[in-house]
Amino acid sequence: MDVVLSPYHLTTREPPAMAALLLAERVVTFIPSPLSGSDNESLGRAVELSPSYLRFMDSWRWSMPLWDSGVVSAAFRSADASGDVRHVCSALSSDERFSPLRALLHEDLFEDEKRYLDAVSHDLLKGGPDPGVSLPVSAALDRFGCRNSLVVMRAHPTSVAQRAEEKLSRRLFTVAIPAVVQADARRLAIYRKELKEPLADLRKAFSEAARHAYRDAQEPLDRETLAEVDHAARAYAMEFDALREDMATDAADDEVRLIDATVTLSMTTAPVDAVLRSGLTAMKALVGVPRKSLGGHARKEARVVALARRDALEGRSVIALVVKPLGRPNAAKR
Repeated sequence: MDVVLSPYHLTTREPPAMAALLLAERVVTFIPSPLSGSDNESLGRAVELSPSYLRFMDSWRWSMPLWDSGVVSAAFRSADASGDVRHVCSALSSDERFSPLRALLHEDLFEDEKRYLDAVSHDLLKGGPDPGVSLPVSAALDRFGCRNSLVVMRAHPTSVAQRAEEKLSRRLFTVAIPAVVQADARRLAIYRKELKEPLADLRKAFSEAARHAYRDAQEPLDRETLAEVDHAARAYAMEFDALREDMATDAADDEVRLIDATVTLSMTTAPVDAVLRSGLTAMKALVGVPRKSLGGHARKEARVVALARRDALEGRSVIALVVKPLGRPNAAKR
């Protein structure tokens, strides 16, 4: 199972990130690279140009062993999500359907490298308070995941926009399993090695479910697929539980305290533009934009623009895995 992980979750080490780094075969995320390129010279110049970018890159230092081993990367089949970010920003600027969201956007964000690096890095470090940055990135990652038939990792919805997005989603299944919610990269690598066989079966079952869902998002999963998911989840949980005591003892001197917990994993399907739709719903709810704010002529114009800008992903769905910790976490004694 290959997944798409938001750079916000990786920066804050939230449950979707920890679950992805343990459970997925490969994790693809988005790196806000300099506009001039991602070679060493460009990166060095970016660090000098934007102190925020340096702090952001430093916040990922803990995960470097997982990058070095190939677990995490910024591309899938030699392509990254940067083009999708630009596509979403362009759509928000020109598509009348999303005109209420334009007040959130940063005009000409990609025109000035320092401004771009400062804005994205600062928002990543703060956990996403600026929807003018976080919304395009999140929407772009859904496009990237859909285009490559990858599962996109999600956090349990808490914000107005996330709850609006949940209403656009359809749940395919939910399983509860133990997982690591806090650990360093070395410990995660040990878990991946010790749980190699049950993880392989779990990944295969999840991948099959996602493949069926991408093939026909409107149909429920068949009983055989659901049974395979349930069987693999149970087998993995048993192996994880059997490993818990030895792992806790071995982790006593880890740099980061080891904590595991039961989490639910819910596979869902939603329109590929669900992030934009839910952002629009949240915007209307927060500022009181009436549903009929556009006149008949404007709505007609919006439909024309939408048709003119129709792309290959129009009408398609994205498959996501929503991670929600349950109960009290288990912390290794130190």
